[in-house]
Amino acid sequence: MKTTESHEQLLQRFSKRVAQLQEEQGKLDSAYERWIELDKQLERLQGSIQVAEYLAYGKLPHDGNHDGMKNHKPKESVHTRIQYHDHELEE
Repeated sequence: MKTTESHEQLLQRFSKRVAQLQEEQGKLDSAYERWIELDKQLERLQGSIQVAEYLAYGKLPHDGNHDGMKNHKPKESVHTRIQYHDHELEE
C-alpha cells in the first residue's frame, strides 16, 4: 500500500481492476468454449487415427497403456473393421 492511499482508495482501485478483468474475461468466454469443442473433436480424431493405424499396421498407441507391448498384426474379424458414417467425418 502506498502511504498516500487510504483504505477507501485501495478498495476503489481494486474494485475498478476487478471490473476490468471481469469484462475482459467475458469477451473470452466464447473463444474458450470453442477451444473446448475443438479439443474434444481433436481427441476423437486422434483416437480414430490410432485405431486405423492399429488395424492397418498393428501399430499400438504410445499412450502409457501399451508401453512395453510390441506392435503386431491384428487378427481379421468383424470387430476390426472400421465403419464410417459420412456425417461423422464432416465438419
